[in-house]
Amino acid sequence: MIRSRLIRFCMVLPCSCLVSCAHFGETQVTDHKTPAKMDVAQQEDAPKSLKKMVRKNVSKSNQPADASRTEVADNLRSQQTEKDIVISLDDISSDDDPLLQTGFEPKSTTIPPAPTTGSGDKTPAEPDLIAMTLDLDSLLQMAMESNPTLAEATAVVYKAEGIKTQVGLRPNPVFGYSGNEIGNDGRAGQQGAFFSQTYVRGNKLQLNQDVAHHDVQSLSWELEAQRFRVSNDVKSQFYATLGAQKRQEITLKLEKVAEAGVEIAQSLYKSGQAAQPDILQAEVQLGEVRILRQNAEYDLESAKQQLASLVGTPDLSHYNFTGELDVNSVKWNWDEAYNNLVANSPEIQAACARVNRARAQISRQEVQAMPNLLAQIGAAHDNATGSDIANVQIALPIPIFNRNQGNIATANSEYNRSVKEVERLQLSLKVELSKAYRDYKKSLKQVERYREDILPLAQKNLDLTTQGYESQQFDFLRVLTARRTYFETNINYVNSLINLRQSEVRVNGMVLSGGLNSVQDISQGVGGTSNRGQALSGQ
Repeated sequence: MIRSRLIRFCMVLPCSCLVSCAHFGETQVTDHKTPAKMDVAQQEDAPKSLKKMVRKNVSKSNQPADASRTEVADNLRSQQTEKDIVISLDDISSDDDPLLQTGFEPKSTTIPPAPTTGSGDKTPAEPDLIAMTLDLDSLLQMAMESNPTLAEATAVVYKAEGIKTQVGLRPNPVFGYSGNEIGNDGRAGQQGAFFSQTYVRGNKLQLNQDVAHHDVQSLSWELEAQRFRVSNDVKSQFYATLGAQKRQEITLKLEKVAEAGVEIAQSLYKSGQAAQPDILQAEVQLGEVRILRQNAEYDLESAKQQLASLVGTPDLSHYNFTGELDVNSVKWNWDEAYNNLVANSPEIQAACARVNRARAQISRQEVQAMPNLLAQIGAAHDNATGSDIANVQIALPIPIFNRNQGNIATANSEYNRSVKEVERLQLSLKVELSKAYRDYKKSLKQVERYREDILPLAQKNLDLTTQGYESQQFDFLRVLTARRTYFETNINYVNSLINLRQSEVRVNGMVLSGGLNSVQDISQGVGGTSNRGQALSGQ
C-alpha cells in the first residue's frame, strides 16, 4: 500500500509542472531571469531614449524553490494513512501549483516612501527587483533615432543637395588692374582697370542641376532602403530575442521538473521501490537539462547584445521584451508578394532614378559643344598722350576638333547600362524573394503542424505515460523520456515560430537586411560636379 501511495503522489508533482506548460505559446513573453537589484544610480546611467519607453512593473511574490522541494520531501515521508491519494488531471494542471510557480515570477516589490525628518538611522529598503520592459514599437523608434547608418545616409542626401545647388551657380565676374607701356619715355604708361565675365551658353547650368536632381532622388531612395534594412533587422532580432526568452523559460521549467525527478527517484530508492540506475538516469537527465538552460541563457545574452547594437544603444541586458510570437498574421501568396516587391522596393526605385539621371546626362553632354562666351571690357589712361582709352574683348572657342563626341557616347552607354541594371535588380530581388517565400511557407507549415498535431500528441503521450507509471505499467525511464520529448517539442515549436516571424519580416520588408552595413558615400563627379567643370571650361 505504501508503494502504491508513494508512486501516485511522486508522479503528480512533476506532471503538474509539465501540464501547465502545454499552451505556453498563448502567454505573453516575459523574461523571468532579471537582475536581482538595480539601484538609483544604475537607472540614471541608462540612456535617455530608453528611459522614455521603459515601463516599470512589479511582479507578484512566490514561494522559494527550496521551500517547495522540502515540502515535497516532507509529504513523501508523512503519509501514514492506508487510504490512497487520488488527484485528478484538472487539479494537476491548476495554475496555483506552487512547484510550477516557484522561481518563475519575480518577487513582489514595495517601494517605501521617502523618510521624513527625524527618522533617525532608519533608511528606506531597496526594492528587490525592478522589471523594465520594451516592446517592438519602442525599439523601432529608438533605432530610427540612434542607428548611425541612418544618420550617414541622411548626410549623404544633404551632401547631394549641396552639390545640386553648387553645379547650377553662374561663374563669378573678374575685376582687375591693367598696366601697359610702363616706363616708356620715362612715363607711367597706360594705367587702368578691366572687368570680365564668362557667359555659359546652352543652358548647361540648368542641365547640371537636372542631373544632380536625379542623384538626390536616387540617394533619397537609398536612404529609404536603409530604413527598411534597419527596421527589418530590428524586427528579426526582436523575434529572436523573444524566442530566446521563451527557450530560457522552458529550460527553467524543465530543470525544476528534472530536479524534482531526482528527488522522487531518491525517495523511491530509499523506500525500496526503485533501483539505483533510476537515480543515475534521473541525474544524467538533470545534467543535460542544465546544459540546455545554460545555453539558453547565453543565447539570450547574445540576442540582447545584437539588438542593442542595431538600435544604437550601449546595453539592453537589464530589459525584458514584451510581444507575441504565436500570432495569426496575414498570409501571402507568391503573386501578391512579388507584385508588392516590384511596386514598392526602394532599391528598384533608386535604380529607376539612376536611369533618369543617365537620360538627363545625355541631354547635358549634347549641349557641351556649344561654346561659352568670354567678354571683357577695360578702361585706362595713357600718361604719354594724356588720353583716356577703352578696351573690349570677346572670345568664343570654335568646336572644330572637340565636339564632345566621346562624352556623348559615354552618356549613351551609361543609359543603356542603367536600364539593364533595373532588369538585373528585378531578377535578383525575385531570386531573394523566392528564398524568403520558401522559408516562409516551410515555417508556416511547421508551425501549423506543431500547433495542430505534434504538441497535442506530445501532451497526450506525457499524460498516458504518467498514468501508466502510476499503474505500474511503465518504468521510470519511460517517464523521463516522455518528459524530455515534451519539452524538446515545445522548444522546437518556439524555433519554428522564430523562423516564421523572421521570414515574414523578409517578405514584408522587401528582402532587405544589413542594418549596420556601411553606407556608400557620394563619389566625386556624382551629382554633376564634373559637369560643372565642363560647363565652365568649355571643354
